[in-house]
Amino acid sequence: MRLGIHQGAGRDRDEESGSATVEFVLLAIPLFLPIFIYISQFAEVSSKEITARTLVREVVRAYVTSENLGVAEERANIVLHYGADRLGFTQSEISLMELNFSCSNSRCLTPGGRVRADLRLQMPSSHRQIHVSAQEYVSPWQ
Repeated sequence: MRLGIHQGAGRDRDEESGSATVEFVLLAIPLFLPIFIYISQFAEVSSKEITARTLVREVVRAYVTSENLGVAEERANIVLHYGADRLGFTQSEISLMELNFSCSNSRCLTPGGRVRADLRLQMPSSHRQIHVSAQEYVSPWQ
């Protein structure tokens, strides 16, 4: 008689563990799905921000190594568009980029002066705005 009771208890445990798995799956998917969506969007924005920081550093370097202001603006725009294309930005993202320069001196390319570049990027897919900046010093021997 003990054998019959023991076997029945084992079957109940097997059926309960199977239903626990089903319950976990049914509850876990709706709970974890928003977390996965958030993490993937966070990763996309973080990746674009890191790439934009690299881009703005290269743009400001091109600017401060120029001979005069006319050439500096032209070089900065060339590096911005070429670099953004090479770094994987889409044409719609490139067209929405806003680049501004600010200088520590009244004349931007004064030797020893500081030039800061601010880049704003609107991400069309997530409607988020990324703002990155970089600064360089104009060589005192220029």
